Amino acid sequence: MAGRVGAAMLPEPPTTQELARLGIRPDEYASVGTGMRVWRVHRTTGERVTAWNRFRTFGPVLRFDHHPLPPETHSAYGVWYGACDATSALAEAFQTTRVIDRHLGDPRLTCLQLAPVLLDVSGEHGLWPTRAGGNFALNMAPHPQTQAWARAISQTFTQIDGLMYTSRWGGGKCIVLWQRRDRELFPPAAEYSWHLADTRLTSRIAAAAHRIGYDII
Repeated sequence: MAGRVGAAMLPEPPTTQELARLGIRPDEYASVGTGMRVWRVHRTTGERVTAWNRFRTFGPVLRFDHHPLPPETHSAYGVWYGACDATSALAEAFQTTRVIDRHLGDPRLTCLQLAPVLLDVSGEHGLWPTRAGGNFALNMAPHPQTQAWARAISQTFTQIDGLMYTSRWGGGKCIVLWQRRDRELFPPAAEYSWHLADTRLTSRIAAAAHRIGYDII
């Protein structure tokens, strides 16, 4: 069903016709019930700042960006990432330097309640990646490979809002949302939103940094 195998042993995605025929079984959706709590670390000053409740339209850049190539602003292709726990959110946000910088860009830790429809590619619910001719390298393969899968999945399954996957850095579950013109995914207000420099987060950030081996400044 899928093509040649890439460097991380992730085959190329099936065609959209093959994916449509494959479908998504009921047990392959992530179970979010009436809602789920999602955490996001985001800068509030500097270049390319995106609010907690706004999609990023520049890409592709990250793992499951579904933007067409080449990387540029694609107004019809918004993408948003969050984590199902605060530690994974911090691990993902500061993966490049492995330093939790509580000041640069005036970053915030925001928590919100969401109720999206998600295909699970983490393995917690169903084995869709394997059934689709791929595997769970979707969670760790090079971005050009996983972005190709994201494009194919998002184009085929317009009934889903995105994916649930496993954080490569924090080990917890993360989600990616794709902008859909026919529905609003974000609540009118966040449940919590604190500056990382807020003293109320000092012990929580210290505990997270200890668990993942990051420094703090």
